[in-house]
Amino acid sequence: MNEDTAEKLRHHILDTLDRQPFLQREGDCFFYEIYADYRDGMDSATATKLLSGDDPMQSFWESLEEWYFDYECQLRDELEQDVQSALTSEDGPYPDGFTAEETGLFYDLMMDHVYFRLPEKHFLDQTFPVNIMLDTGDGNYDYVLNSVYPCWYGRYGETLDDRAGIVWLAKSQGYTRAKLQQALRDGDTSGPKGFLASMRAEVANIASHMNTVTFLVEMSLSDLMELNRLIRLQDRNGHFHDSRKNPYCGYIILEKDTVTGLYDPWQGGGSVFEIQLERDVKLPVKYIRSALPDGGDGYAVESVYGMCGSAWTQGGVKMIHAPVKYAVSA
Repeated sequence: MNEDTAEKLRHHILDTLDRQPFLQREGDCFFYEIYADYRDGMDSATATKLLSGDDPMQSFWESLEEWYFDYECQLRDELEQDVQSALTSEDGPYPDGFTAEETGLFYDLMMDHVYFRLPEKHFLDQTFPVNIMLDTGDGNYDYVLNSVYPCWYGRYGETLDDRAGIVWLAKSQGYTRAKLQQALRDGDTSGPKGFLASMRAEVANIASHMNTVTFLVEMSLSDLMELNRLIRLQDRNGHFHDSRKNPYCGYIILEKDTVTGLYDPWQGGGSVFEIQLERDVKLPVKYIRSALPDGGDGYAVESVYGMCGSAWTQGGVKMIHAPVKYAVSA
């Protein structure tokens, strides 16, 4: 087939595609927008699998293409049939039909000029109940450093360890370790008001010996991908069992109204999730053990407590700040 004949077919294909109201033209390319059904959604197990991989965004696109592959093929077949019918109709430029060579070129040109846009925003904007669990150095001690007096496991007069998550959280609220120690030793557990009193009630109600400070927030898949990208930076200089040795990985800001408590994801237990934060929490990413949909790291809070979705704070994560060197431009 000579160039003039090929260019003629290309011209007629583009002209016919240009008259399709559902196609968006950009230069010589045409885009077919695929819209998600309002019932389409990603389950937490799939999201956790994506987030736990080396390249969540790549895995996300591979999954999206797999989910919509059959539908895309169906739409492409229908479009090719419509365009071919228009070109080979009695009043079309090819009333006698295509030759075998023209037929092959027709499909090649349709493949070159027609693309499908998948509904990635629908899924990236989907929100999940997320448990942000801390490791402020207590992970190297199986999180037993948080099980202190007045819990059943603690001993009166025992000194708090600086690596304990509850000590780090107290400092984030403007209190010293000594102030927290005094509140745990001498405070009351009935009708707690404020951070220190609520921390005493939280510790007193611990049901097992391994507990990590946990924030319950609602996050979109796109924000989860960004946060987990930063979490993976913890190991860029090698893996450290003491999280305090992790390099700087950025930080997040948590709303002070975020549901916060001590949780045991390994045995399915914990306390009452009633720590009363008095100020927003600036949490270094280096201290995040995990940030996954509920059930992605151990037992699900929803299963253990029977909580409804409103327990996970909407807008709980006010900011995700990446190190300048690892920031991704919008």
